[in-house]
Amino acid sequence: MARLRNIKEKISSKVVQIKSALGTFYRWTTHRFSFLHGPLGVLLLVASVSLIYGLLVAPQGLVVSASIFVVILIGCIWPWIGIRSVSCQLKFATPRTEEGKAVEVELVITNRWPWPIWGLAIERGFSHSTELDVLPVTAISRIGGWSQSHFRWEFVPEIRGRYPVSRPQLVTEFPFGLWKAKRRINVESNLIVWPQRFSLPPVMLSCGEQSFSGQPSESSTGNIGHRTAVREYRRGDSVRQIHWTKTALYDKLVSFEREGFTLTEATIVLDTHPSLHRGTGSQSTFEQSIRIAASVSESLLHQGVKLTINTNTGKFESESRNSPALLDWLALFDNEVKPAQKLSERSPRTPWKRSLRVHITTDLSNSVESDSIVILTTPESSKEAISRVHSRCWMVVKRGVDLSSQIRNGWQSVPRSLQRAI
Repeated sequence: MARLRNIKEKISSKVVQIKSALGTFYRWTTHRFSFLHGPLGVLLLVASVSLIYGLLVAPQGLVVSASIFVVILIGCIWPWIGIRSVSCQLKFATPRTEEGKAVEVELVITNRWPWPIWGLAIERGFSHSTELDVLPVTAISRIGGWSQSHFRWEFVPEIRGRYPVSRPQLVTEFPFGLWKAKRRINVESNLIVWPQRFSLPPVMLSCGEQSFSGQPSESSTGNIGHRTAVREYRRGDSVRQIHWTKTALYDKLVSFEREGFTLTEATIVLDTHPSLHRGTGSQSTFEQSIRIAASVSESLLHQGVKLTINTNTGKFESESRNSPALLDWLALFDNEVKPAQKLSERSPRTPWKRSLRVHITTDLSNSVESDSIVILTTPESSKEAISRVHSRCWMVVKRGVDLSSQIRNGWQSVPRSLQRAI
């Protein structure tokens, strides 16, 4: 029995090796001889059968075989000669844009031959999807002989990044579509696509007994800083805040208006590890987290906040209102990380120094805290699961619902971790 078992194991291992070898050979032949899967392969097969028929049965088969070979020769040589007579330059009208906004693309094609070129198309470079990247971006019917032609069209990027993604190609299969001749296009200027953003109001804070990593500002009102104006008494105002001269003048309590507290430091912790995200393309949870981070960061930078963004692969620090640099960094950010990499450590809180912290993650994370913005990975999440996550975090973002409205509604209140310090 043991001998039979060993024989079976050897046979099964050999079968696995043969299957693996056949699969490798199939993939290699599919990549190397992909042109044979189309009309060219069918014509070659028919020409070969006609040649054998003409040699062994009747000479009429030689005529058919020769005619087919002539068609194949014309269908391959014509596009090969035509594509080598042209040179192409591509550029974008603007160096930067935003997801979903159209940008003009200009293509200049110069034909050095006296005869025209027909049936041209632009492929590759305008999509992050491998399936869509092989589809033509735009088609050109004809280029005149000894001419320079300018073509313009609008390109709407669906996802952030640098475009073209890969080097575009000018292709033609005219006249019979048997073989595709290609020529690389010279890209004169690239396009950086920023994440889609939405406006958020400033973070309004009041001051309590503890001090903060912030400063008084004339742009906000509160209970600290210099006296800026007077107003009617509000319940809870300190006796020291009452303007007794104005009170006697108007015969009612009048209080001083003082400068309020504004943030000067903020940290955004962005969970970008692939294991925490679901979906692909522009609607994936990863891209949604990037859009949230971009919107929150831009709002804080406009307040003059010193901003730090921590991710799995590094961090970004900005001490000025340089939002283009931040948006460029987020536009080119890649979440390809090694499994051993860990999230950048968050700076510890101290009783005498507190700043706003925003943790953007998904419900797959085990580190949900009171300052977390949690994106649900499945739109079918139950109400119990949503309430359970919401009890531990700042706000919950549902997929399939308008992202901007959800963040704006939750932005009205600061995180509970910061409220405890106020």
